Amino acid sequence: MANNRINRYIGAIVLGTVLTAVPGCTDTWDDHYEGDGSVTETTATLWDRIKNNPEYSRFADIVRNAKYYKDNTHPVANYSYEDILGGGQVNTVWVPDNSVLSEAEYQKWMSMLTSGDMTDGYNVQQQFLGNHIALWRHNISEPGVDTVKMINGKNLSFDKSQRTLDGIPLGEYNIPSVNGVMHILKGVAPFRYNLYEHLKYGNPQAKISQYVVGKDTIFFSADSSIEGLPDENGNPTYVDSVYLTSNKLFETTSYVLDDQWIMAEEGFGEHIDREDSAFVMIVPTDAAWDAAYAKLEPAYKYATKYEDKTLGDGGATGSSIALKLDDKVDSLTKMSIKMDLVSPLVFNVRKQPKNPGEPLWSLDKFIDEKELLDSEDKYMLNTFRDTLRAVGDWKPSDLFSGVEPVRMSNGLAYEVNSWNFPSKFYTPDVEVEIEGQEVFYNVAAKKNTIFGYASRKLSFSNEKFKKVTDIYGQVSNNNFYYLAPQSSSKGPIVEIKLQGKSPTAYVPNAQVMSGKYDIKVVFVPYWYRIIALTGGMDYFYKTEIVQVVDPEDENNVRYETRTTEELDEDYILYYASNTKYLFKAYLTYNQASGTEKSKQTLTSKALTYNGLTVDTITVAENFEFPVSYKNLRKSYPTLILENTKKKEDGYVFDLIIDKVILERKD
Repeated sequence: MANNRINRYIGAIVLGTVLTAVPGCTDTWDDHYEGDGSVTETTATLWDRIKNNPEYSRFADIVRNAKYYKDNTHPVANYSYEDILGGGQVNTVWVPDNSVLSEAEYQKWMSMLTSGDMTDGYNVQQQFLGNHIALWRHNISEPGVDTVKMINGKNLSFDKSQRTLDGIPLGEYNIPSVNGVMHILKGVAPFRYNLYEHLKYGNPQAKISQYVVGKDTIFFSADSSIEGLPDENGNPTYVDSVYLTSNKLFETTSYVLDDQWIMAEEGFGEHIDREDSAFVMIVPTDAAWDAAYAKLEPAYKYATKYEDKTLGDGGATGSSIALKLDDKVDSLTKMSIKMDLVSPLVFNVRKQPKNPGEPLWSLDKFIDEKELLDSEDKYMLNTFRDTLRAVGDWKPSDLFSGVEPVRMSNGLAYEVNSWNFPSKFYTPDVEVEIEGQEVFYNVAAKKNTIFGYASRKLSFSNEKFKKVTDIYGQVSNNNFYYLAPQSSSKGPIVEIKLQGKSPTAYVPNAQVMSGKYDIKVVFVPYWYRIIALTGGMDYFYKTEIVQVVDPEDENNVRYETRTTEELDEDYILYYASNTKYLFKAYLTYNQASGTEKSKQTLTSKALTYNGLTVDTITVAENFEFPVSYKNLRKSYPTLILENTKKKEDGYVFDLIIDKVILERKD
């Protein structure tokens, strides 16, 4: 019965469904894994075959002394690999004989089994014995290549044509037993960590290892466990207790530890612990980690208080509700920097962009041809959704330069001595497209956001209106935002949240960080609005007088005014001169301590936008934000623009904005 209980767990391990368990009573696996009749069955078990042949004595000694482990600290009581290979479970075992299992290697495994350290015993299971045993019969009959999942969860290539296991040749094969089949291996099956195991076991003291493995959570799963009789108080007991391990870095790219906590933690979003994957991971050494941390730290200065933009005035400045960090600032800084240092490091090779008809990238192709990604029309995608293109002197292949990859069971590890992401990746420019959700409509916030109800996003096709945009400028994303006046005598006031995207397409979301920026506003001419509303450019085409003669009466002559398809640049200039904007700009932001917000006038006197072309106007140069908003869920600085038009000056009360740009200066 003990063998039946453990078989359920072994099967679950191979299928990758659990990480730890306690054995339970079930015949499920025995019922499923019965003989398939492809080899002659005898009364001898696999264990009988191994222990009775002196050529396999070293392997037999290891089997005899090896306990079965649920995880690296929980061996199953009174249960060993001798029980597994001698019981009713059907298995295939690839046995390295004494000629290839060297004395030194034999002594290494035996020493680990007798050390008293449970982690050593678990490693013998995972790295050696479990790497030579698989559920079911895997015999050599017809030629072909099978991917066999071993009971340690690894996928090994069983080439029945070449008679090899992961490149190691077989001697004898298809040796029958009542509970499986045995092949003799002329070498030891190579064991490789997956990327997660490499961090957890390969170099557990490394700073990146401590960060990633530190996110592990082990929890009891009642649904996966087998319930026994209730105890004396009626509470359930379990004859098969299953514990699962999860790591939120793998499950999603963003998760919130606490709704009151103002930062969402971010991870890889893909399981670097899964064997059926092909990942490339950058693994910084401690020296690279420390250098990267120091590089990022100046941009991660946090305040003791932040204004909660999700409450109060619906996001507009003026909320009396603050997020108080106080003694949490240091932990927030460390958490944010480490998260941003780690989250971009993983690439799924099979999800790299390719042209139609091209095969998916493979690990070998990545090793040999990753420099192809350095061309201007190529790019890489990491699992965190960052888009990495060659820009300036920086190339994506720089991330992997200087080292040879270490092959893992599910990918490649590049153990680098430098974290080679470009500065525009970790301190990107911030580009805010004004499309509606970036401005505040809250009527109650009268001091901050007031404009007419006609305000809205307008579509404007750069291609359709190419005659105009080639001369007077394109608008970003084929739209702009029109802000109507408050009244016939007063212009709009608008507050814009300063968080957006990176114009270099490195990162999907860009936020203001501590440090210096040039702050710029891209304005759109008022006459572009006329084109967007009418859907054509007729209003700004030249006209001509055409004489029309009646074909039935040549004396009947009339004159018509017709629109040409030639832009009337003189009229456009005249129209623009009467539709300029006069505006002021203000910035609201947090101080390092003592106050939730500060408002600063960026333009001491009103600035003029000429109304003729799509134009970028700098409203502040080298403005230094004292604190960072990176990774904050509920806070951001804002830019307030106010139309200050004087009625007699030939200005309009409106504002038309394409986007706001914060260009990083340090």
